[in-house]
Amino acid sequence: MKAAETAKKIIEEFGTRDPVFIAGKSGVKIVYESWHPVTAGEFDKEKKTIYVNLRAVETGAFGEQTIVAHELGHFFARELRLDRPAEEAFAAEFAAALLG
Repeated sequence: MKAAETAKKIIEEFGTRDPVFIAGKSGVKIVYESWHPVTAGEFDKEKKTIYVNLRAVETGAFGEQTIVAHELGHFFARELRLDRPAEEAFAAEFAAALLG
């Protein structure tokens, strides 16, 4: 299943495009931290936790919704067994489709 199709299914299932709401209903925890802005966010598969880099949000590099939506893409891609570049592409496409 492609990322855009997955996003459409998720929007229909939860009745919203709000990634923070979807994360909560999916059992994914969101943690806000500040670290050197190498990445805007991270997803820990074992802990089912999205980490949002507040520095990326504060500098305006990325919005919170965009970061959470992208990291949710990693959550929904977890069973696809994609290599890292393919998973990043999936997460980016998922976030774009989710946020419309």
